[in-house]
Amino acid sequence: MTADPRVSLATLNPGEAAVVVGVQGEGAFRRRLLDMGFIKGTLVRVIKHAPLRNPVEYCIGGTHVTLRLQEAQQIIVEQVTPPPYCRTHDDRGRGRRLGRGRGRGGTWLRRNR
Repeated sequence: MTADPRVSLATLNPGEAAVVVGVQGEGAFRRRLLDMGFIKGTLVRVIKHAPLRNPVEYCIGGTHVTLRLQEAQQIIVEQVTPPPYCRTHDDRGRGRRLGRGRGRGGTWLRRNR
């Protein structure tokens, strides 16, 4: 007998990733989770736990969201191999930044490397 690959989001550890299969619950609570981006087929990655393991920070669609374990238990996921990085978590401080240009006080974009 094989184990069911579907688990709640609360069971994942930092660094693990999963795809949302469904959201349980009803009413305004369920609507709130869907509005935050927990839609079927969306990739979610666990970033870190708080010191007492509650709440937990997740990266979903390039946005960092923090949920209590009670809320995370309502989200059913299927675990996958994690992507190489989470866009906003690993790219902090990289890319283009707005800087001051020479002459007339204008601004220009430069690479921050």
